[in-house]
Amino acid sequence: ARAVFSRAGAEGELPLAALPPRPSPSRMRSVLLAALFAGAEALAGAARAPALARGGAPAMAAVPVAKFDGAAAGEEAVELRVAKAGAYLVHRKVVAEQANMRLGTAKAKTRMEVRGGGRKPYQQKGTGRARRGSSRSPLLVGGGVSFGPRGVGKARYALKMNKKEKRLAISTALMSAVGKMTVVEDLDTHFAAPKTKDMKAFLERVDVDTDGRQSTLILTKDRHENTYLSARNIPYLTLSTLDNINARDILKAKKVLVASSALAEIKDRYSA
Repeated sequence: ARAVFSRAGAEGELPLAALPPRPSPSRMRSVLLAALFAGAEALAGAARAPALARGGAPAMAAVPVAKFDGAAAGEEAVELRVAKAGAYLVHRKVVAEQANMRLGTAKAKTRMEVRGGGRKPYQQKGTGRARRGSSRSPLLVGGGVSFGPRGVGKARYALKMNKKEKRLAISTALMSAVGKMTVVEDLDTHFAAPKTKDMKAFLERVDVDTDGRQSTLILTKDRHENTYLSARNIPYLTLSTLDNINARDILKAKKVLVASSALAEIKDRYSA
C-alpha cells in the first residue's frame, strides 16, 4: 500500500483502493475507551506500587547499643508498627501538636472596646465627605478590628486525633528514626548529682556534636531530676520521657538516644 501510495503521489493521482478503510464511529469509540481504560490502569498501578511497598511488614532494624563510656555493646533489634500512608499520618500528628501548643491568648478590640469615638467626628451633611458616626470605625486607623482574634484560649486552635492514629504516628516516626538512633544505658545511676559537664562529656562520647547545632533527643522511661538538671542548659538538647513523647521532636532531632528501659517500653507499646 505504501508503494502504491508513493507511486500515485508521484503521478499526481491518489487511488482510493490504496487507503485503509475508515472505521465506523462505534469502532473508533470502542478503541478510544479501551485506550483510556488501559492508561487509567497503568496510572493506578504506578500509584499503588509505592503504597504497597510502604504498607508491607516492616523489616527488622538493628540499632547500635553504646555504654555510658561510649564503647560499643552490640546491636538491638527494633521492629515497630508502620502506617501504610506514613507521611500523611505523621504530618497530621505534627500539625496537631503544633496547633495544640498555641495558647490562643491573642485578642483584638472591637469598635465597642476601643477607647474614644463617642462624639460624631463632623456634621452629617455639607462637608462633602462620607458620613461618619464615630472615629473608631474599623475602616479608620485607630479604630476597632473586625473579625479579629478574641482570646478564647486553646479551644480556638485545638486539633484532635484518634488515640490509635496518634500511637501509630508515633510508632511510624520512631521507626523512621532508627537510622539516627542509638540505645544507651539508663542515665539515672550515672548522675547522682546534677552536672552539666558530665552530661556534655557523655554526649561527646556517643558522637553528639554539642558545640554545633545538632539537635539531639534523649528518651527516658521516667523523669529523673538530676538527669534533667544536667541536660537542661545544653543547647539543642531535648530530654523527654515516654509520657511526653511527640512526633515533632523525633523528626526534628538529628540524633536520637534511647535509654534501654525506655526501648523496652517502646517495644511493648508500639511493637508490630
